[in-house]
Amino acid sequence: MQRLVALDLETVPDEALVSAVDGESGRPYPEQVQRLVAERRARTGGRTDFLPLPYHRPVVACLLEAVSASGLVTLTDASVWDDERQPEPAFLEELWPRLGGASLISFHGKGFDLPVLELRSLKHALPTPSWLSSARRTGGEHFDLREMLAGQGSSAPLDLYAKLVGLPGKGEVVGEDVQALYAAGDLERIVAYCMTDVIQTYLLFLRHQLVDGALTPDAYAESVEQAREALPRILARRLRPGERAGLDGFLKRCEPFFAAPADDGLRRAL
Repeated sequence: MQRLVALDLETVPDEALVSAVDGESGRPYPEQVQRLVAERRARTGGRTDFLPLPYHRPVVACLLEAVSASGLVTLTDASVWDDERQPEPAFLEELWPRLGGASLISFHGKGFDLPVLELRSLKHALPTPSWLSSARRTGGEHFDLREMLAGQGSSAPLDLYAKLVGLPGKGEVVGEDVQALYAAGDLERIVAYCMTDVIQTYLLFLRHQLVDGALTPDAYAESVEQAREALPRILARRLRPGERAGLDGFLKRCEPFFAAPADDGLRRAL
């Protein structure tokens, strides 16, 4: 049996680091961030305003857990963390053992989520597990779909891959909205947005397992149907009412993806 964990983070610029770099403690935080972003854009010739990884402070994390056994992948649980539920150091101390022994599923997790978690452990003087350094050297059991789907070509965003396979992709909220939502105290919408990303990452992983030959067409169809049936129950148990409200209609918009295994033409082609 193989344990699987799909993970996604949402972050904001670390207030303390932003202030330290800005050097003007009396300047309002939003203005400090604007100055940093403008400087980043200028230094890259306008190519990006994405801040370097040390600036990123997680405010929400969503996880889906599954097991792969007897040729099937079965979704078993979900969990949510935000910085109102639990302080970040306590979250990290619980997360690292939880990831130990599991195969990680992510979208750009090797380039963003895991390095951010390592840097936050560095900030809080928390040891990371020994398996992490080994995984960093060897690649470990980490299914980073951004890397796997790009191959030797240029990568595309999760939104594009999701829409390619019949998933809804991004909705009203996108990553660039997280900072403003956090400033407005709307953690529930951030949680809902993060959960849609991690669900689509998991479902995209199942489709890749089919294409890669790790799942037979019948096993893929059964794994997808199990996820379809389990998700409403799991989300009802793990999400708060306001977070579930942010997911209204999302699973319905996933129907084109869920319906694909029932397409006899597709099944014959595979």
